[in-house]
Amino acid sequence: MNQEEFKELIATCASVCQILQVLSGVLVCRKFMKKGSSNDVSPLPFICGTVSSFLWFLYGTLIEDQAITLVNIFGVLFFSSYVAAYITFSSKKVTVMRQVLVVAVLTCCIFVYIRTLDDLAEAKHKLGLVACGVSVSFFAAPLANLAHVIKAKSSESLPMPIIFMSMVVTLLWSAYGYILQDKFVAYPNMLAFLLSTFQMSLFLIYPSR
Repeated sequence: MNQEEFKELIATCASVCQILQVLSGVLVCRKFMKKGSSNDVSPLPFICGTVSSFLWFLYGTLIEDQAITLVNIFGVLFFSSYVAAYITFSSKKVTVMRQVLVVAVLTCCIFVYIRTLDDLAEAKHKLGLVACGVSVSFFAAPLANLAHVIKAKSSESLPMPIIFMSMVVTLLWSAYGYILQDKFVAYPNMLAFLLSTFQMSLFLIYPSR
C-alpha cells in the first residue's frame, strides 16, 4: 500500500467514523424525548458542533479536500437539527435561542470576512485558526457540566455516545492531518483526542446511576 492509498484509507475511516459520531447525537435526542426535557444537558456540544462543521466545510473547500468538505456538510445538517431538538425540549428556550443567534451572527461575520480575502494562503491560515479554536471548544463543550458531574458524582449529564465517537474520530483525523502535513487538521484533533479521553475517564470515575 503506497502513501496515497493509505491516505485515502484513513480519510474514508475518519469520514465514516465522523458520520457515526454525528449520528450518535440521535441517542442523546432520544433521551430528551424520553424525559420530556433537555435541561440536564448543555446545548454547547450541539451549537459548537454546528459551527465547527460549517467552518471545516469552508476550510475543506479552500484546500480542495473532498473528504473534509463532504463529511462536514453532513455534520452541519445533523447538528443543526439537534440544536432544534434541544430547543424544543428545553424550558429555557429564549436563553438558548439567544445563544444560537449570537453564534450564528459571529459565524456569518467570519464567513463574510474570509470571502473578502484575496490571498488564498492568508484565507486558509486565518480560517484554519478559527476552525481549530471552535473544534477544541466543541470537544471540550461537555466539560461545561464538569462541576455538576463532580458534585452529583454521576456522569449521567455527559453525552457518552458523542464523547466516545469524538475520541475515535479525532484520533483518525489527527493521523490524516499528519499525512497531509496540515497543522490545522493534525494539532487540534490531537488535543481534542486528549480532551475526549479525559471525558471518557469520567464515566469510570463517576458512573451513571
